[in-house]
Amino acid sequence: MKICAIIPAFNEASYIARIVEETREYIETVIVIDDGSEDRTARIAQAAGATCLGSPVNRGKSSALRMGIDFARANDFTHVITLDGDGQHLPQDIPAMLRVAEETKADLVIGARPFSRDLMPRSRYYSNTIGSRLASALIGCEVKDSQSGFRLFRIDKFSEIKLRSRRYEIEMEVLIKMARYGCTIAHSPIHMVYFNDDAHSKLRPIRDTTRTCLWSLAYRYLGA
Repeated sequence: MKICAIIPAFNEASYIARIVEETREYIETVIVIDDGSEDRTARIAQAAGATCLGSPVNRGKSSALRMGIDFARANDFTHVITLDGDGQHLPQDIPAMLRVAEETKADLVIGARPFSRDLMPRSRYYSNTIGSRLASALIGCEVKDSQSGFRLFRIDKFSEIKLRSRRYEIEMEVLIKMARYGCTIAHSPIHMVYFNDDAHSKLRPIRDTTRTCLWSLAYRYLGA
């Protein structure tokens, strides 16, 4: 596998250096997509060893990931691993995901968190479990963590897939469209990391879960 890591980031100056440095222990090429940050995210990421791409304005996570995927395709990478730049994904889980990809030959490996109502915010628990059940029903196989942004996938599978989403619905769009084209899906257990302050997360559970569910139905039944 010729693999690169793609990390979308918006105002993550406090975390991005550690994420880049720890990711580079396992993946040589790390691409940070600076999504219109107003802090020093891009400069810090570059100093930590990342290749930085970006937008002058905030366009949303989906737009950032699409930019990264286009870069990976143009530079002949065979696989991409995506993770968030806010510290909620641990690069130490990358080797396990690579092993699952090699053992299963799956087109998409999802980093699946162990959902627990006792250990995670209530809103996050319900948004993730509802989303995962919806995804499983829509694509006809079990999806353990539909909203996980920690993923490993084959880049050639995107030659026929056109991604349209702009924000957090990209995780569901990728699932539904890869399933439509007969791609295989596997799961790799990852650590669950949540912070005590809701302000740390840019996800708004009710608004973004509703938006994701509606777009998922459009991707599945309207061919959006």
